[in-house]
Amino acid sequence: MFLDDNNVRNGLSQAYSKLVREGLDSYTMMGIGDGGKHIVDGLEKCGFFGKALLCPFENENHIDLYKSDIIDKKILVCEDTTITGNSFVKVYTQLKNIGAEDVKFFSFLMRRDSSIIPNVFVFETEDDTKVYFPWSSYPIRTYPKGIVRKIIASDIEKYFKCGDSRIDKTSLTEFYKDHMNAGAKVYLVEDKDEICSIIKFYEKKYGNYTGLFLDIIATAEEKQRNRYASTLLKLILNYMLYHEFDFIYGYAFDDKVAMYKNNGFEVIGSVQAPQYDSLHKVATINKRTKAERDLVIATLKSNI
Repeated sequence: MFLDDNNVRNGLSQAYSKLVREGLDSYTMMGIGDGGKHIVDGLEKCGFFGKALLCPFENENHIDLYKSDIIDKKILVCEDTTITGNSFVKVYTQLKNIGAEDVKFFSFLMRRDSSIIPNVFVFETEDDTKVYFPWSSYPIRTYPKGIVRKIIASDIEKYFKCGDSRIDKTSLTEFYKDHMNAGAKVYLVEDKDEICSIIKFYEKKYGNYTGLFLDIIATAEEKQRNRYASTLLKLILNYMLYHEFDFIYGYAFDDKVAMYKNNGFEVIGSVQAPQYDSLHKVATINKRTKAERDLVIATLKSNI
């Protein structure tokens, strides 16, 4: 996964809004390592105006900072990537031993198998996903799974067909127009200048609940079985979690139900449509208790 300056800037802007809502913008920021330094710089550009500390933490040596900057202070530790969480545990322990009143953790990316979940993070990645920030040393070889980004105007000149006429009737021009003018969110996976997979979804409100309607997800005919669609499903799941939506729902063909189930969706009903044969209503709910989940599902069933 390659993250450019726009990816980072947009992610940090959304994260900063979350930090403000949680009251963490009043904390002293501490950037750990080179990545943490860039995260601190980015948050300052988003509007953070408090005290900021930079800690090289090279080879995980002891923190070398003035104790007066830490004792009885609230510290927000910042990193670009949380891989195992071990660094944060060591930093947390040192800061508390010095006398910090409170220590919270912000990370732009978190690996799924990390032992620590940051208080605030932007994206969660699989444990085998390689991530490159603008300040990384870029490899010569392009990461084979490509990059995930929003659709742009120049994409309408490219070619994309999934092999299913029910989806292929929507052109890239229509995808782009929906993204710009109809309230749709359209993202795609691009690999070596080719569009490999595409997703389109909308924000919806039913009763007291707000969520996402997954309208289309498709993979290029020659790119099947490379998990590009699963990559975009994870994107919309993270979108739901980060923006605190209550649900995602959509309709799945028979041969796609397993993919949805593997990504945490469940079938909540089926419909018959002449042009589609059987369509299965699939949904995933962002609620902790069964009672809450049941209420959301009941609301969806009565509205879709």
